[in-house]
Amino acid sequence: MPTDLRFPAPDGVMFQTRATLICVQDNRLLTCWDERFPDFFALPGGAVQTGESSAAAAQREWHEETGLRADVTRCATLERFFHWEGRERHEFGFFFRVELTGELPATVLDNPHVFFRWLAVDALDDHTLYPRCVPQLLRLPAGEIGHFVTDERA
Repeated sequence: MPTDLRFPAPDGVMFQTRATLICVQDNRLLTCWDERFPDFFALPGGAVQTGESSAAAAQREWHEETGLRADVTRCATLERFFHWEGRERHEFGFFFRVELTGELPATVLDNPHVFFRWLAVDALDDHTLYPRCVPQLLRLPAGEIGHFVTDERA
């Protein structure tokens, strides 16, 4: 049975691998807003599982969260350092572009506390959005793959 690629390192840092989706429509970015953590927005996605490619994880996560099928196009990789829920995290992220091909539900299907929200791309600086490098990801030219490193521990 597959398991999420998320585990504590011997020094206590949580290591995780994530597939994240970037969906832009009409100059708006699809984000997720969690009512339990109302101060910020994040991008749809989730953990890559053992034996699963990052692209397959992105497609699975999109389907689990929206009920829709999608083709994904690789966009960028990210090494991210941050704190969450009292623990230091080290994350390898794979970011994929996806097109919206159907009607989006109001809430994330596999998490009733999380709601989809569209944010204007031109106004992303007006919101707290993680990871912080999203504006740079959106500026990547079509067909170009970027690699980013962010340290959000401070």
